[in-house]
Amino acid sequence: MNSEPTYCTGEPIREGDTVRIGEWDGVVESIITSQSPGWVDYWQGKGEGVMLAGPAFGKLYAEFHDKDLMLVRRKQA
Repeated sequence: MNSEPTYCTGEPIREGDTVRIGEWDGVVESIITSQSPGWVDYWQGKGEGVMLAGPAFGKLYAEFHDKDLMLVRRKQA
């Protein structure tokens, strides 16, 4: 990957971000790139993306630039 992962808006994706995907709220649990440990386990023919965790869906993999993936707020320090 040549550049850092971003949302469709161009803002960088960070672990701990609170996001909305479609109607669901979740948190970015991890950022997955071809250099990530376990890449083969995640890949399954998909592109680089994020693993999300949320009460409505448990865990969900979404590719970077998914039009339904929107930043709600950054993780509080």
